[in-house]
Amino acid sequence: MVRPGLMTAYIDPQTSEQLRNVAGYTLANGEPAINVACIFAGNYASSELPYLRANNNKPPTAKPFNPNIQQVLSDGSVQYLQQKGLKVLLTVGNGWSQVGWSEFTSEADAMNFAQYLKDEVVDKYGLDGIDIDDEYSEGTPNYCSLIMVTTLLKQIIPDKMITKALWSDHQYFRSNSNGHTIAANLTYGSEMSYGRPPAERLVPYTQFGPGNSLTPSQVSLGFWAGQPSPTPDQDVEWLLKNGYAGVMIFAFQEQSNIDLMGQLVNDWYGPGNWNPPG
Repeated sequence: MVRPGLMTAYIDPQTSEQLRNVAGYTLANGEPAINVACIFAGNYASSELPYLRANNNKPPTAKPFNPNIQQVLSDGSVQYLQQKGLKVLLTVGNGWSQVGWSEFTSEADAMNFAQYLKDEVVDKYGLDGIDIDDEYSEGTPNYCSLIMVTTLLKQIIPDKMITKALWSDHQYFRSNSNGHTIAANLTYGSEMSYGRPPAERLVPYTQFGPGNSLTPSQVSLGFWAGQPSPTPDQDVEWLLKNGYAGVMIFAFQEQSNIDLMGQLVNDWYGPGNWNPPG
């Protein structure tokens, strides 16, 4: 039998039913076809509490989440997926402000943010961890910030997942902060440059040297119908042959990406292993 794959879906759910349906896609043996659902997204947009703000704090608001995200976090949808066997993470992206994952210069500020994510996000809503999308900050990045904040986050939520959308961040994997590295802090990462050959996209993350590299089993290949791969079946074959973790699909709320995930799952496990709800 083909080895199990790590199948990750990024989804901006417009309704609770849409999120819950992620668990309804099953393999031929009845198990969920998708392992991890990343709710997309919380916006890190303020240097003051709450650090996460709806709609990137534009217009200014004290609400931490867009209404649709708040709904699924609060109404039991997270627990519904977990009961079906899925892990559920909140993706936290930067929010077009001076703050961001790579903008910390103070360990105290990084700790305050990490503690907020633990108390007001992971613990409050019963999530399985945090997914990092380190884009769209208007601040000045530094190579140690992401290492520092993920080190602290890992210390206070040691049994939770910390994952990353991998994109244009090789410099962070080459860096070291007080003996810590970003690679050592991550559960896994999904490369999200889309469309290019998998070897070109994934192999570098396994070759930064001891302590700075992820293993192939920690790296998934991202797919998106908006920037498609010309050979998704060959991409999956390469992933299987070379021992990589699995696939990630972006924007699972769109039918084109649901269909693409179905193709990828059937490529991974064999025909008949993508079965929609109902």
